[in-house]
Amino acid sequence: MRCAIITPVGPGHADSLTGICVPSVQRALNYGTGPFAEVRHLVMDDGEGRHGRSARRNDALRQALADGADWVFFLDADDLLTPNAFEAFGRVIAAEPDLDAVWGLICTLDPEGEPQLREGQPPQLDRREDFLAHSPDRAVQIGGFVRASVAAAIGFDAALDTGEDYLFYTRLWRDHRCAKRPEIFFVNRRGAHSIGPRAASGADWASAVMARWRAELQGAEVWAQFDDGAGDPVRMRLTNPADLIQNAHVQGGYFEAASLEKLRALVRAPRPHVVEVGANIGNHVVWYARQLDAARIYPVEPNPEALALLDANIAANGLSDRIDRRGMGLGAGAGTGRFDARTDDADNLGATRLVAQADGAIETRSLDDLMGADRADLIKIDAEGMELEVLDGARALIARDRPVIWVEVLKSNVMGFVQDWCRAAGYRVVDSTGYVNTTDYFAVPKEWR
Repeated sequence: MRCAIITPVGPGHADSLTGICVPSVQRALNYGTGPFAEVRHLVMDDGEGRHGRSARRNDALRQALADGADWVFFLDADDLLTPNAFEAFGRVIAAEPDLDAVWGLICTLDPEGEPQLREGQPPQLDRREDFLAHSPDRAVQIGGFVRASVAAAIGFDAALDTGEDYLFYTRLWRDHRCAKRPEIFFVNRRGAHSIGPRAASGADWASAVMARWRAELQGAEVWAQFDDGAGDPVRMRLTNPADLIQNAHVQGGYFEAASLEKLRALVRAPRPHVVEVGANIGNHVVWYARQLDAARIYPVEPNPEALALLDANIAANGLSDRIDRRGMGLGAGAGTGRFDARTDDADNLGATRLVAQADGAIETRSLDDLMGADRADLIKIDAEGMELEVLDGARALIARDRPVIWVEVLKSNVMGFVQDWCRAAGYRVVDSTGYVNTTDYFAVPKEWR
C-alpha cells in the first residue's frame, strides 16, 4: 500500500513547516512505515493565500490518486506527526480492514510544550450517531487516515474559509465506515493559526461548526450520555447542542447542577413526590428520579417541542412508571386560562413563555385543581414570569403538604415573592442562585428546624 501525507501551507506557516512539521514526518519515516511500502509528503504551497487550504488539499488529493496512493493522511503545517503513526495505523487496519477512515486520540501541546490528551474526548467512536453526540472539538481532528479514493470523492469545500474540515468529517461519517481508536497519530499545536486574506479565528470555526453540527442532528437520532453515579449512564436526546440545557448534557452533566445539589439537602421526604412546573425536556425530572429516588413525578409542560424531548428522555432513562402525565401538555397558573407559547431564543428552549390569548392553543390550570388529593413534597416552578400566578393557584396544596419550594423569580417579582408570598404562606428563603434576569429561591416552611 501507498500513503500520501497532505500538508497545505498557508501564509505565516512556512517556518512551522520547516521547523516542526517536516522534521516530524522524517522521524516517523525513520521509525517505520508500518503497512505502507511507500509514503510521500505532498506539501502544497499557498504562502500568499490565493487558493485557500481546501483548494490545496483538493489539488493534493488529485495528485495522490494519480501517484497511486491508497491512503492519505491530513497533517497541517503547524502540527507534528508522531513517530509511530504508521505502525499504529497498521494495527488498526489489520484488525479492521473494512474501515474507510481512521482517527486517533486528540493530543495537543500544553503551554510548556508537553503533549496532553484533550479532556472529555471519547477514546473510541464507531457510529455516526456516536460521532455526532460529542462536541466537535472533542470528537476528531483533521489528522486522520482516509482512503484516497473516498477522500477525493468527497473533497473539501473550497468556498469555505472555516469549518470545511467538520463538513468533510460529517460526509465521511454519513456515507462510509469510519472509526476513532485509542492511538495517537499526530500532535496539534493550538493557537498557531494561519494568517492572510482567508484566515479565520477559533471563534469563527466554532460558530460555523455549531451551525453544521445542528443541521446534521436534524436527520439523526443522537443521545448525549454521561455518568451521574446512579447506575447506567444518563441518556438525553440531542437535537440542538447550542441550547443551554442540551449543551450541559454534551459537556457531561446536568443543567443547573449546582442548584440541584443545593436542593438535595432540603428535601426531607424519602422517595418524594415532585411537581415540576416547566419541566422542559426533562433535565430535572431525570435527576429527581435518579438522585432523589422520587416515587412520583408530575411534570407540567405545555410546549409541544419540549414535550417531544421530555417524552423521549423519560423513556430512554426507564422512568415511565414514575411519571404522572396529567400535566403534560398543560401550563400552570392562577386558574384556568388560554395561552400561546413564545420562544424568543431558539437556543434557549427553557425560556419559552406563555402569552395570554383568548383562543390560545395552550390551556393552563391551577396546581390545586391539577393535583387534587395527591401529595407534593417538592414543587419546582420555572414559569418565565408567571411564578406568582402559579403559587397563587397552589395555595391549598402548599398549605396542606408544606413542600419545599424551588422557584425561578423574575427580578421584577422578587419583592412579591420574598416579602409578600413567603410572609403570607409561612415560608422562609434558605438559599438562592442568582442569574442575569432571574433568581432561583429555595424556600421551606418556617416551622421546619
